[in-house]
Amino acid sequence: MRPLDGIRVLALENYYAGNYGSHLMRRFGAEIIKVEMPGGGDVLHNVGPFTDGPNGRRSIGEIRVMGGKKSVVINLKNPDGRAILMRLVSVCDVVWTNMKPASLRRLGIDFESLKEANPQIVYGSMSGFGHDDVYPSGPYGDLTAFDIIAQGMAGLQFRTGTTDGKPGYNGLALGDQVTAILAVLGIVLALYRRTHTHEAQRVDVAMHDAMVTLMELPLGFYLVTGKLPPRGRSSTSAPFGAFPSSDGWVNLGVGGNPVWQRFCVAVDRLDWLEVDDFKSSQGRIAHRDEIEPWIAEWTAVRSTDELVAIMREHQIPCAPILDMPEVVASPQVAARDMLLTVNDPVVGERRVVGDPIKIGGMTYPEADPPALEVGQDTEAVLRDLLDLAPDEIEALEVSEAISTGTKEVRQTGR
Repeated sequence: MRPLDGIRVLALENYYAGNYGSHLMRRFGAEIIKVEMPGGGDVLHNVGPFTDGPNGRRSIGEIRVMGGKKSVVINLKNPDGRAILMRLVSVCDVVWTNMKPASLRRLGIDFESLKEANPQIVYGSMSGFGHDDVYPSGPYGDLTAFDIIAQGMAGLQFRTGTTDGKPGYNGLALGDQVTAILAVLGIVLALYRRTHTHEAQRVDVAMHDAMVTLMELPLGFYLVTGKLPPRGRSSTSAPFGAFPSSDGWVNLGVGGNPVWQRFCVAVDRLDWLEVDDFKSSQGRIAHRDEIEPWIAEWTAVRSTDELVAIMREHQIPCAPILDMPEVVASPQVAARDMLLTVNDPVVGERRVVGDPIKIGGMTYPEADPPALEVGQDTEAVLRDLLDLAPDEIEALEVSEAISTGTKEVRQTGR
């Protein structure tokens, strides 16, 4: 049994953040009914890079975060389409969306209308700066926000790069992924709360809030000291970071005085133990430009394996810095099943990232289900969940309220 078995989620999602969150819920048992608009569906179908196979082409996003969902095409701009949506709300546990607040308002989709359709619905939303029905959304409530916008406005881009250089970017979709993870946590908390209240629940997570939360350590440093933390370097420990080896790079994490003392023994610099300026973390930070160049020279003439062995012998956190091919080949990644294989009918076998949460007694799938096709489940969902007859479904399609898979043309990369 998986933790979310029996939970049905109606997902009004687009792009990566929404898809990633519902993807996590699906992996832990939830049934995901993905609502897509006519004419190609979710934008993520059409965002590269793409991969080709024996039966066509997929976007990487489709393979990574769309497997195992049910795709239903509903025209939310059509009154009959919105009526169908609300009927689906009545048979679902969760409504999940990352649509803009203004777009949802124009469609008449809000907590009140959802509660009217289902008095026990859990409504979870993600957006750049928040909806205003739970907490004030602030002056930027309706501002369009992709990941990099939220990262920049939360200060993350001034934490990477070099001092006095332009703002950096780590290339990671932290705004999308972290926001989705927090929103899923909110959904799980709301589902638990609903078991006690038997009432509808509202969850709202803003991407900007999530990124400010990630800044807890550097913001805490600034709020306490009034000083800007160093860019690309630890504000609490030194030496701490990347050092060259003769065949690559290693990370050293010398955090706290006991580790520092063992480190001095490991590198045969017992004299450093007698230097007053080096006896505290803040002292070592203030003098890291004296300490770290010597360490870099010491590490540069030793191999990665040798450095890791020396540091581990002295119980000092140290590990090689890996790039993508090495991560994929890592025995640690394999041991924890952090890469899974998708056997996709369109492009064949592809590998995707696995689940970091391991729950005792849960069976972990060896492979994700294949990516969905736009509208592939419209007819079946309306028939099975809403008891619509074939002629009713046909009438809805004629009125352009819905679209079945036979009427949708995949536009991915074409």
